[in-house]
Amino acid sequence: MATETVIAKEINLLRGMSYVFGVLSYLQDEPLCSRCDSFVKGVEMSKEHFLALERSVNKNRDLPEEMRRLLLNIYAVLSDMKIPDNSIQQKKAGNCTMPKGICLAKSALKVYERIQS
Repeated sequence: MATETVIAKEINLLRGMSYVFGVLSYLQDEPLCSRCDSFVKGVEMSKEHFLALERSVNKNRDLPEEMRRLLLNIYAVLSDMKIPDNSIQQKKAGNCTMPKGICLAKSALKVYERIQS
């Protein structure tokens, strides 16, 4: 794959990851989602995806400014992320009123996974 193509793919992945962490950052202050198992698992999975992407991106020593900016934004969100100690399955507990099959935390990660494939 040509270097420009690799960089373009990595930029898109970083954009997607930035979106995911933006949503998760919002959800950490949302009354139900912030205490849900799906939120906690979403954060953990997103961090795993990000670490793998970060390793790949950092191999490119001349990072374009937009990639550096996206990385810095993700680092900032990660440093402020609050994870609850005692999360619960909000759907099973009867607390979540989202329609069946809808989960805000899971949907954000699905967007990234579609970009990745």
